[in-house]
Amino acid sequence: MNHIAMLLPKEDLVSRAQVQASGHDAIAEIRCITTERAVEEAEASIRRGAVILIARGLQALRIRSGLNVPVVSVRLTAQGIGMLLRKARQFTDKPCPRVALVVVQDMLCDTSCCNLLFNVNLEIHVYRTEEEYEKVNREALNTHPDVIIGGDRTVEMAKEAGTACLFLDFSDDSFQNAIRNAEVALQANENNQRANAQIDALLNNTTDGYIQVSRTGLVTKCNDIILRDLETSFEALKGRPLWEVLPGLEREVVENVLKNGTNYSTFLHIRAQAMVAILAPVQLESGRIDSAIFSCHRVHRTIQLDPAVEDGVLLTGNLAQRTFDNVYHRSPMMARAVEQARLFSQSENPILLTGPQGSETRLLAQCIHNNGVNRTGPFVQLNCASLEPEEQMSTLFGTGYKGKDGDVNLGVFGMAENGTLMLQEIEKLSYSAQSNIYQAIRYHRIIQRNLERPVQIHVRLIVTTESDLWQMACAGQFRSDLYYLLSGLRIDLPPLKKRPEDLEDILKRTFRRTCEAYHRYHVITNGGMEELLHYDWPGNIIQVNSFMERLVLTAAHRSIDEGAIRRLWQQMFPEYTVSREETVSTFSQSREAQRITEALARNDGNRAVTAQELGISTTTLWRKIKKLGIDV
Repeated sequence: MNHIAMLLPKEDLVSRAQVQASGHDAIAEIRCITTERAVEEAEASIRRGAVILIARGLQALRIRSGLNVPVVSVRLTAQGIGMLLRKARQFTDKPCPRVALVVVQDMLCDTSCCNLLFNVNLEIHVYRTEEEYEKVNREALNTHPDVIIGGDRTVEMAKEAGTACLFLDFSDDSFQNAIRNAEVALQANENNQRANAQIDALLNNTTDGYIQVSRTGLVTKCNDIILRDLETSFEALKGRPLWEVLPGLEREVVENVLKNGTNYSTFLHIRAQAMVAILAPVQLESGRIDSAIFSCHRVHRTIQLDPAVEDGVLLTGNLAQRTFDNVYHRSPMMARAVEQARLFSQSENPILLTGPQGSETRLLAQCIHNNGVNRTGPFVQLNCASLEPEEQMSTLFGTGYKGKDGDVNLGVFGMAENGTLMLQEIEKLSYSAQSNIYQAIRYHRIIQRNLERPVQIHVRLIVTTESDLWQMACAGQFRSDLYYLLSGLRIDLPPLKKRPEDLEDILKRTFRRTCEAYHRYHVITNGGMEELLHYDWPGNIIQVNSFMERLVLTAAHRSIDEGAIRRLWQQMFPEYTVSREETVSTFSQSREAQRITEALARNDGNRAVTAQELGISTTTLWRKIKKLGIDV
């Protein structure tokens, strides 16, 4: 059973404390201990069930520094000091003797009226640590007081110096106050244990991982879910900074949450599992930040890759998971595009998908592959915009050299053999690459400089573009023969602003899916939905996804109305015209970014030193780095 233990330096103090503790059932033991063994004796009491200790002076200091346990100090009272000063006057005949009091800081009470009341010149000498104790005693003796009052060591040093001395005794009310304070601390401890037990029951009966951190960002508690995800134990995490436990979480972010009380959310990967992570402060009624809770939720991905097949299916590009059943639409324009895709999927000839940024070109390409004659083959995707001109040919058609397995490197065309190759942003390719693509599709062969003969290839090609390839061909910016080859099976995907029948369904479905993925339970009001339908959504599906994700993660209330949506839209996609003031502001920001970048370089990336050099806080430096897009 939890109880209180009193540990005192003298037997007579123990006897007096026992009298004062009568009737206080929470005090289970009162013992005399030596200062040298204070920590060991305190540990023995803790093993017997003590959760609150009462001690005094140097012994209390030692226990606090050696153990993580609440210690209530026996403090001097005005009555106690008065009794000590009356005894001190008996050591001298001087009308106003000089009395030195050597005491640990947390034992003092108000002594401002002592000189007047007892006709003494009282000098207080305070020590805060055990290391200061000897030094403070010497300083007190060097003032040559008539009488010095203190603990055992003070009395011992005073006798050696020939100075009158008095042991620092306590009055009964000091013990009474200490007992009352200890009982309050014991009750608070029991309430805290009860709350922790309730939290433990909650945290260990959820599917999410949780970590609790202290005001300084150190791990204090976590549940079994996060331990399994991190493949570690609580003993290995306890007391460590959260940013060390989760490397993807920056120290400045944690400190900002604990300092300013703002929520923070991000994505992390824990043991190859994608997680959405939220760090929320625990704020008391007084407004003080007491701690923070880190939670992480598994992201339910559309495509869940099995690590056991990464070397097989994944590397052959077989990632097409969607069929025409996944394409939801009511718009006549989109219905026509989907119907064309169904028809064209039966052909082996290349298909050209045109549509604005963010439209469902990739989705439709997967549907075509899975509905076509090559559906059992691989589905390989390549964004041509990611290729440098000098690497286009080798990426598309390979090097022609044999690998360790004996197979000739034939690039992405070879990877897509008997399957589908999807080339995004094909207009980014050079003329020579376009020519070889024409040869590969028209004549089913690829030609490599270091091979003696052409290599036969059989690939269904799907290309996507946001550009007008016919206009580019007429301007000499795209090979006309390749355009004629691609344009036969052309599908034009309409933007969302031309699909009002689909927009509301897409918005609602995306919002619902995002809430489910992040374990949030929000609703959009009718006014909020009308506000969403009012926008043109130039970024199409990509813009819808990003906006809904931000909306769900940052929503402060369960119901999301038009005001919240309008504020977020203006924040993410502000309308503006470039003015002279903005030009000056942009120039000013670029100068500031350059100044910060140079300071970071001088300090080898150390943000604390850099912030000190720039005369700003580390948090402010972190915000500026994020705002100005500085690469660190």
